[in-house]
Amino acid sequence: MNINLGSNIINDCDAALVVNDVEVFRLRERSSDGRLICDFDLREENGDRIAKIAKNRVAYAAEGYQMHDLPKECYVEDQNGNIIARVQETGHDEITVTGDFWIDGHHVLISDNALVSGGVTMSGNVISGFGKAISIEPKSFSIGTV
Repeated sequence: MNINLGSNIINDCDAALVVNDVEVFRLRERSSDGRLICDFDLREENGDRIAKIAKNRVAYAAEGYQMHDLPKECYVEDQNGNIIARVQETGHDEITVTGDFWIDGHHVLISDNALVSGGVTMSGNVISGFGKAISIEPKSFSIGTV
């Protein structure tokens, strides 16, 4: 199973992204067809919930945000039409996630090309077979940990 975060490919890892001991994306197989799906909360910097993504679908969007569910893609837009987060099913066991994420006061920006967090930019990496593919803690950034 693969999750693409920017241009970073995460293969067969238990957790794709962990920030301050919080697993950002919950990954699993959809029981009906075995496709890779993810769940996550999308929050503002102050911690207020903007949206909830469940099984690659927008399950909730706060007032002022628009939710869009397409057959193999979902995304959330802000009041100005900017996409805040997007999940795309890019293969049977592959998804691509992009967005502007705040996790316990820590900012992670995942664009089509890179993952940026705390002054560190990651792009073009393949991370396979670890417990945590990317782990971010205060003053610490780890790739491929237990």
